[in-house]
Amino acid sequence: MRRCLNKETICRLTIWTLVYLIPASQAMLPIDDPDIWWHLRTGQWIVAHGHVPIEDPFSIYGAGKPWVAYSWLFEILVYGLHRHFGLTGLVAFTVTMSLVVALTIHLLLRRARLPFVAEVLLLAVIFASLKPLLSPRPWLFSILFTAVELILIFTLRRSWKLLPALLLPTVFVLWANLHIQFVYGLAILGFLTVESLVTSFARSGLSQSENQALSVTHSLLLLGLCLAATLVNPYHYRVYLAILEYVTQSGAFQNISELHPMFFRSLADWLVLSLTLTGAFVLGWQRRWNIFYLSLFVTASFFAFRARRDIWFMALVVAAIVSEFTGTEKYDDFFDLTKERVVALMISLLVCLYALSHIRDVSENSLAKVVELRFPVQAVKFIKSSQLPGPLYNSLDWGGYLIWTLPELPVAVDGRTNLHGDERIANSVATWDGRIAWEKNPELLRARLIIAQAGKPLTYLIGRDPRYRLVYEDKTAVVFVAHGSML
Repeated sequence: MRRCLNKETICRLTIWTLVYLIPASQAMLPIDDPDIWWHLRTGQWIVAHGHVPIEDPFSIYGAGKPWVAYSWLFEILVYGLHRHFGLTGLVAFTVTMSLVVALTIHLLLRRARLPFVAEVLLLAVIFASLKPLLSPRPWLFSILFTAVELILIFTLRRSWKLLPALLLPTVFVLWANLHIQFVYGLAILGFLTVESLVTSFARSGLSQSENQALSVTHSLLLLGLCLAATLVNPYHYRVYLAILEYVTQSGAFQNISELHPMFFRSLADWLVLSLTLTGAFVLGWQRRWNIFYLSLFVTASFFAFRARRDIWFMALVVAAIVSEFTGTEKYDDFFDLTKERVVALMISLLVCLYALSHIRDVSENSLAKVVELRFPVQAVKFIKSSQLPGPLYNSLDWGGYLIWTLPELPVAVDGRTNLHGDERIANSVATWDGRIAWEKNPELLRARLIIAQAGKPLTYLIGRDPRYRLVYEDKTAVVFVAHGSML
């Protein structure tokens, strides 16, 4: 007969509830992501037209140019949530994904069978390090699928089984339609293949961990099936053209905040550093080469310290390394997934999340007020009521929101860096910062309508220029029209 919940069980369930509340509370924040809006508009466009876009329908520059909406399935999902549930639907999606990701990482780490305290502390550090990424973005699926892939690979390296081998291509079919970082998953399989090839040529003197490598046949078959699975998307091979565009761009890393490196001005950055040191220590303690995990660690270090958008990769790789090399037979079976414990934890989490949503006032009205402070909500209403014509000139941060709220006016620039390119993005940022000869900017000269951010240097400069007239102003946005386009 199963043991009822006792005092120790309740205590530990409380601790696990608090640990899982770390990512959930970090995800339960107002929507201030500048890119979520063009994702919503893309989802709306796909639903309206019944197919994915082949050319860019949203910007002046991109008109007639090829564009791959590589996250089209994510965009349909978030558009559907927003359409039926509004901004609260997006918050609920982010919280739910944060918990699913947390559970998957936990399952990955639990293979190490760490002592209770060590497992709690390491998971808490991993969850807290993900704080900058817990927003409604498609990269949440990349985090989830990478964790799932590492779990399946962990199983396959010990004993080739048909079910995990078949599950991986299925994961890649979904992944390739949700987020372009499926290429990270392919890189992981590439390292697995390299390990198999090296092992097949040097079988003598291998360590025990290296003997867990897949056979060359199995690893090549797995890589080939997953590569083929990524082509099961509306763009087929053209999805790789978008990857090539990103690979050949470097200027975006200077101008897009999520692509900046860690500045170590926040706790999350230091937690990533501590995870990196943990992974290095565990690998070094083995005193032998492990091609697969060493390759993963070096790659994760490069990506995580190059752009904070990719810190999740390091967190997952460290969890996998700890899971691989610190296993022990002495294991506290407290958190075996008995029905009573699962139900108790779920109820505890739901109660805490419900209370937290009321404390933070996560309602449609309060979320809309935050959006109004961050984006030109009232300015857009004025433009619509006044029927002001384009062409439009806007800043990079507001391009996505204007795509969503002013679909009749193509934007000058937005967050789709692979479409606009390094030079245009750098020029836009420099223009709004007043760092170049803004009065000679050809896009600005052609514009008849300018939606400017209050406090920007360019906003001040345009306000003093006789060629433009101020027609609207609030604490967030300022609207100018060029002479000849006035009311």
